[in-house]
Amino acid sequence: MRDSMTEVDVLHERLQAWAAWLTAGTSGAGYPTKSVLHSSWLPPTPGSTPTMRTTPTSSTKQQRELHAVIQTLCLRLQNTLVVVYLMRVSPAVQATLLDCQPSTVRARVAEAKQLIANELNAQGVGRSNPQGERHAKAREAKREGF
Repeated sequence: MRDSMTEVDVLHERLQAWAAWLTAGTSGAGYPTKSVLHSSWLPPTPGSTPTMRTTPTSSTKQQRELHAVIQTLCLRLQNTLVVVYLMRVSPAVQATLLDCQPSTVRARVAEAKQLIANELNAQGVGRSNPQGERHAKAREAKREGF
């Protein structure tokens, strides 16, 4: 049970990152990374044009893969993920927008997470962990007697 809870937490984080990636767009344009009210904010250097661009992250491939998996879900689950992760409104508003009870929204999110986790595990997506792969290779070599 603990492994499934850990997987769900990781999937929750990936869905939040997916939502941020989707709202920022694929070009990396999005919300500014620092508020002008922050004490360490500095105006742009003279001669440069200020933009709202953020630097693209290296996880774009993972976000595209997750987006592709989400698109394979039924429309009901896709809509639920959009309302919960993209719109980020209160549970009462989520239920109103989806025309169901808040408990149904939670159940749909859980179902979507389970389907996404199953699909990602089947595809082997998101397992790219170089340090973990090194440890696995070392354990395998140890078993073989190298």
